[in-house]
Amino acid sequence: MADHTIKIESGHINLSPVLFRLSACDYLKCYRDFQKPGTFSAVPFFLCCRAIELALKAKHLEGKSPKEVKQLYSHDLLRSYSDLDANQRTLSGEELTLLEAANEIYVAKDFEYLNVFDVVSAYKRFPGLDSLGALAEKITDLTRLANDRGGQE
Repeated sequence: MADHTIKIESGHINLSPVLFRLSACDYLKCYRDFQKPGTFSAVPFFLCCRAIELALKAKHLEGKSPKEVKQLYSHDLLRSYSDLDANQRTLSGEELTLLEAANEIYVAKDFEYLNVFDVVSAYKRFPGLDSLGALAEKITDLTRLANDRGGQE
């Protein structure tokens, strides 16, 4: 009787990029489904920025460890976008200006913890929500499309 043994090697599957993309899509869906309460709310701004953050981090997690990504980018959307490969940085000048404006508020956590300056200035420094939503859609779609094509743009 012959010994028929199959040796299975252990492998490594990096699920982090996929999970981050899925979470980015979830935050974007929450933004789309958000019911405005009739008064100002920073929640939809936060949802858009979180979707952008996770979509960008998903791209970085394809080649870096979660610890590296956390240390390099924290919640800095602009740094995360700027560190993408050149062919993945497709924002127009206007979109980049919008990302910079949102990043300034997001990195300071001012979409989460509103400050008095923003309240008394009627949230003047906040970017346009519709534009921010469109930017979140674009960045999330770009990272999803790049993944669907195996990173080939």
